[in-house]
Amino acid sequence: MALTTVFFLFAINIAMVATSGCTENPVPPQDQPVARFNVYFNNDGLTGGTTVCDAVFPLTRSSPLTANDAFTALEALFLGPTPEERSQGYRSFFSERTAGLLKGLKIKAGTAYLDLYDRRGELSGVTSSCGSAEFFSQIQRTLGEFPTIERIIFAIEGNPGVFYDWMELECGQTNDNCDPAPFTSP
Repeated sequence: MALTTVFFLFAINIAMVATSGCTENPVPPQDQPVARFNVYFNNDGLTGGTTVCDAVFPLTRSSPLTANDAFTALEALFLGPTPEERSQGYRSFFSERTAGLLKGLKIKAGTAYLDLYDRRGELSGVTSSCGSAEFFSQIQRTLGEFPTIERIIFAIEGNPGVFYDWMELECGQTNDNCDPAPFTSP
């Protein structure tokens, strides 16, 4: 075999090895502290083929350890299931179209103030009775893994009233009467 052919095959082999590690959910380097958490999605195959709107199932994700792992977990949730997970029956309103949905997350005295960018057009179907059960259960179960979070109040662009109106829910004691102050204060 000619030397140039050997070199060419070696270069192809190196290129294949270099690109073979590309995945949807990269694993951080081993010398870096890692956070492992679950994100939750629906899967009718795991409920006996019946749609149970609020039945969600965990899928493990990992990322470099951060000061706000709950934020990181929501970012992973809002990416939706990977193509492989979708082929296994996992489904969600969240997908690559909703990546970057999370505007902010503050946790104060057991309450998570979850602020979303206004992407309602990409979340059509979420306001149906089954859609809202799926939406809320995926977020609540994902954030439920963090013991400092006891309840969640939602907002769109800092305004809880907009979120709860969109979801056709009333402002009341359970959502602090849609008070925007926690979303705008430091």
